[in-house]
Amino acid sequence: MARTITATRPAPAVVDERLAFADAALALAGHEVTDPALRAIVESAARHELTGDEAVAAIRRHVQG
Repeated sequence: MARTITATRPAPAVVDERLAFADAALALAGHEVTDPALRAIVESAARHELTGDEAVAAIRRHVQG
Protein backbone atom coordinates (compact mmCIF):
# COMPACT_ATOMS: atom_id res chain seq x y z
CA MET A 1 0.00 0.00 0.00
CA ALA A 2 2.95 2.31 -0.44
CA ARG A 3 2.05 5.58 -2.06
CA THR A 4 3.76 8.80 -2.96
CA ILE A 5 2.84 11.53 -0.49
CA THR A 6 4.41 14.40 -2.40
CA ALA A 7 4.00 15.57 -5.96
CA THR A 8 7.58 14.57 -6.79
CA ARG A 9 9.92 12.05 -5.28
CA PRO A 10 13.06 13.35 -3.64
CA ALA A 11 16.32 13.07 -5.56
CA PRO A 12 18.48 10.06 -4.69
CA ALA A 13 21.04 12.37 -3.06
CA VAL A 14 18.34 13.75 -0.76
CA VAL A 15 17.25 10.22 0.19
CA ASP A 16 20.88 9.32 0.92
CA GLU A 17 21.22 12.41 3.14
CA ARG A 18 18.07 11.49 5.07
CA LEU A 19 19.28 7.94 5.62
CA ALA A 20 22.73 9.16 6.69
CA PHE A 21 21.12 11.54 9.18
CA ALA A 22 18.94 8.77 10.63
CA ASP A 23 21.93 6.40 10.83
CA ALA A 24 24.02 9.06 12.59
CA ALA A 25 21.26 9.83 15.09
CA LEU A 26 20.85 6.15 15.87
CA ALA A 27 24.63 5.69 16.20
CA LEU A 28 24.83 8.56 18.68
CA ALA A 29 22.22 6.76 20.76
CA GLY A 30 24.16 3.50 20.49
CA HIS A 31 21.84 1.84 17.99
CA GLU A 32 22.02 0.51 14.45
CA VAL A 33 19.33 -0.81 12.09
CA THR A 34 20.54 -4.23 10.95
CA ASP A 35 17.21 -5.88 10.09
CA PRO A 36 16.78 -5.73 6.29
CA ALA A 37 12.99 -5.44 6.55
CA LEU A 38 13.22 -2.48 8.93
CA ARG A 39 15.86 -0.88 6.73
CA ALA A 40 13.52 -1.20 3.73
CA ILE A 41 10.73 0.53 5.67
CA VAL A 42 13.05 3.38 6.66
CA GLU A 43 14.21 3.73 3.05
CA SER A 44 10.60 3.83 1.82
CA ALA A 45 9.83 6.61 4.29
CA ALA A 46 12.95 8.52 3.18
CA ARG A 47 11.72 8.28 -0.43
CA HIS A 48 8.26 9.55 0.67
CA GLU A 49 6.61 6.29 -0.34
CA LEU A 50 5.26 6.00 3.22
CA THR A 51 4.18 8.65 5.67
CA GLY A 52 5.81 8.68 9.09
CA ASP A 53 2.69 7.13 10.60
CA GLU A 54 2.62 4.40 7.95
CA ALA A 55 6.28 3.65 8.58
CA VAL A 56 5.72 3.39 12.34
CA ALA A 57 2.77 1.05 11.78
CA ALA A 58 4.81 -1.13 9.39
CA ILE A 59 7.69 -1.29 11.86
CA ARG A 60 5.34 -2.26 14.68
CA ARG A 61 3.75 -4.98 12.55
CA HIS A 62 7.17 -6.35 11.67
CA VAL A 63 8.56 -6.28 15.22
CA GLN A 64 5.45 -7.25 17.16
CA GLY A 65 4.11 -9.71 14.62
